[in-house]
Amino acid sequence: MIQKEKLSQFYFSQYKDCAKALKKKNNEGKKTYVERLDRLLGELKRSKEGKVSQAHLEEYHRQLRNLAYFAFRENNQIAIMKIRDLIVGELARLDVASLKPEEQELVTAKLLEFLRAEQTFDICQKSLRSILGQYMNVELRGQIIDLVPTRPETEFPKALEMSRRFVLHIGPTNCGKTYQALERLKEAENGVYLGPLRLLALEVYEKMKDTGIPCTMLTGEERIYEENSRIISSTVEMLDLDQRYDVAVIDEAQMIADSDRGHSWTRAILGVQAAEVHVCLSPSAEEVVTHLIALCGDSFEVHRYERKTRLLCEDVPFSFPDDVQEGDALIVFTKRMVLDIAGRLERSGIQVSVIYGSLPPEIRRRQIQIFAEGKTRIVVSTDAIGMGLNLPVRRIVFVQTTKFDGKQTRPLKTSEIRQIAGRAGRFGLYDTGYVNAVGEDGLAFIREQFYEDEPKVEHVSLGFPQVLLDMDEPLDAVMKIWKSVEIEPPFEKISIEEVLFLYERAYKDRKEIDGFEDKHMLYRMLTCSIDTRNRDVVALWLYYCKTYTADVSLHFPALIMCSDTGLMRYETFYKLLDLYYQFSVRMGKDVDLARLDRERSKTEDTIMRYLTKDKKMYIRKCQVCGAPLSLETSFGVCDSCFALARQEGKSIASLSARKQGDGRSREGAPGRARKDAPRRRRYHRRQNM
Repeated sequence: MIQKEKLSQFYFSQYKDCAKALKKKNNEGKKTYVERLDRLLGELKRSKEGKVSQAHLEEYHRQLRNLAYFAFRENNQIAIMKIRDLIVGELARLDVASLKPEEQELVTAKLLEFLRAEQTFDICQKSLRSILGQYMNVELRGQIIDLVPTRPETEFPKALEMSRRFVLHIGPTNCGKTYQALERLKEAENGVYLGPLRLLALEVYEKMKDTGIPCTMLTGEERIYEENSRIISSTVEMLDLDQRYDVAVIDEAQMIADSDRGHSWTRAILGVQAAEVHVCLSPSAEEVVTHLIALCGDSFEVHRYERKTRLLCEDVPFSFPDDVQEGDALIVFTKRMVLDIAGRLERSGIQVSVIYGSLPPEIRRRQIQIFAEGKTRIVVSTDAIGMGLNLPVRRIVFVQTTKFDGKQTRPLKTSEIRQIAGRAGRFGLYDTGYVNAVGEDGLAFIREQFYEDEPKVEHVSLGFPQVLLDMDEPLDAVMKIWKSVEIEPPFEKISIEEVLFLYERAYKDRKEIDGFEDKHMLYRMLTCSIDTRNRDVVALWLYYCKTYTADVSLHFPALIMCSDTGLMRYETFYKLLDLYYQFSVRMGKDVDLARLDRERSKTEDTIMRYLTKDKKMYIRKCQVCGAPLSLETSFGVCDSCFALARQEGKSIASLSARKQGDGRSREGAPGRARKDAPRRRRYHRRQNM
């Protein structure tokens, strides 16, 4: 931020020049302007910083403009000195105090130059905050438009110089398109696989190793190097744009429209330096992908595939748990529901595998493996099952048909249903896959969407252009303005909400973060792939931001840093281990790989024990009577207890207290429950270890 003395000097020069240029129609107020200057000065001095409304601030600016007119016209040196040495300083003080800390950083010499050239004398009648809004919307927007190429493909000049040949493998799930692309990759002297998941990168890595092909695996959280590697298997974000390849495989390219990660597929298609690029995608994304290829002037050919097994929607709705059969995958959309249903099934003697997003990839892999080996009969999963995981599933059953997408709870989309349902009927194990849903309404909805034509992908995501990191303004201001600038279809900007969330956390402690002013360094920190909803992960990230320069290596995470209990405690700890590795690599710090491998392995074993032992503790129960809740309810009380509370006109809390009291009296002496409580707490703590 510019020094307040310089800001005051700017104010004074603007009022002086405005007084000379202003033409008043009458001299009303001329006789009293000296007394009014004194009153204005007194009022400004009495005003507390941050307590003055924008309307009052703008009124002060207009008053001073009118009073300065008479002072300069009369050449009243005492009044002019009072304006220069006292009044504009007080006005600047209140103006700056009305800004947020991050807005104050925008008050630079560049802003003052903009006001002199483009918004002359605006400060004489508007508050600094009002002017700052105009500056961001006009000047910064113009700078961003000038800096960002109008054609996204021009950001990748090396790829544009090549004559690339694209091979599009288009088809639904379970059609063999990725298999065909990988067969070509095996023949390459120098190739790369780019997939959506760490688990898929590991699967391709192992396939290459099994066929005797030297391969290296790269993900944001893990790197397995091998000498003389011919192939790199990685997540799509890890693509090295400076490396040249003979063959590249870009998998699950329909994710190009994803608001959070889609820009990585756009970047890969536009920028990968490979003579031959194989892209695996669903039919819905064909138009946008071929559009990108056309922008680059490259050629392409299309290979279309049909599903290798039939996929049918059943006619009779699924009833839980009576209709559960071996080979079923039950689909819900929260971790809580996954564990709840798994607990109910295991209570009935049915062994279950579970898959959900916050599980470490190795645990997902083990859960898949025990299902494939027949050690468990059923899979309960979130939509994490839908992205390329090869499971011997006979039937997909949608227990839920709505999901929370981060903003709202909404019905499933046709593309989501197709992606998940396509996991049923794995080729080589079944001739037919089946799809069903719980209840008449659920099945009717799934059937309608199942037979609908999948809507075409109409946009592709664009990432934040790194060229903007060279601008002088604060990073959050640049990102917000960039987000508001319109671009030509089919391009659409990625979501930057998580980056801005982390920026706000870091900004509060910016004085403790070495390199906060270096936008390139700061952006590297902010774009760490972490779970921003987990307070322990965010706390460790912020600690690393503050301490990364203190030593050659980062502080190794400890289990004590996790505030959760039970299973969630170890899932969080695994995320801390991933963050330790990712942040270390990004910031060039030494990594204790041996210790990291040991801790990951121990944590994976602990999580696996939680998932293989009794899951009945995860069944959702009525908080009043303790009976299992129905799957459909989102409340914590069963229907009968709710009806009883309404009938008696009592609150749920009072009814719960009475029920607990009844339980104590049935156990024996009134004090028995209190005496047993510590023992029960110790028991539950042991169960949650």
